[in-house]
Amino acid sequence: ETDDKIAEGSACSSLASAYEAMGDRASSIKYLEAFYEVALTTGELSAQREACGRLGIIFNSAGDFASSVHYFSKSFEISRSLGDQKAVDVARVNLGVAKGCAKKSVYMKVVNNNLEALLSWKNRRTPLDDFSR
Repeated sequence: ETDDKIAEGSACSSLASAYEAMGDRASSIKYLEAFYEVALTTGELSAQREACGRLGIIFNSAGDFASSVHYFSKSFEISRSLGDQKAVDVARVNLGVAKGCAKKSVYMKVVNNNLEALLSWKNRRTPLDDFSR
């Protein structure tokens, strides 16, 4: 039965790739989430990492940075648990980019509208979230 589940996960991954190539982001996400769920049930950590990484990329390109950070965080943690240093490095960079994208609008608001807050942040690295209000 585990072999059937692994094959099911592989099919979901392939369908996600096909839908992504056709530009159907919603279907791609649906099948990647199914791929992740199957990987959870089979305990396939590499497949979980792959699904989370791919979901992070899709959500980041769609501008859904909160979801992107969520999935890249999972990918990072799984990579760490596997001890795969190259995957950890890739996941760390992807997570950093997603977190940066998530904060970009607040940062640009401060840069464009609040010189005092910008200088305070530069001098003390005060969280920018404090200045967005």
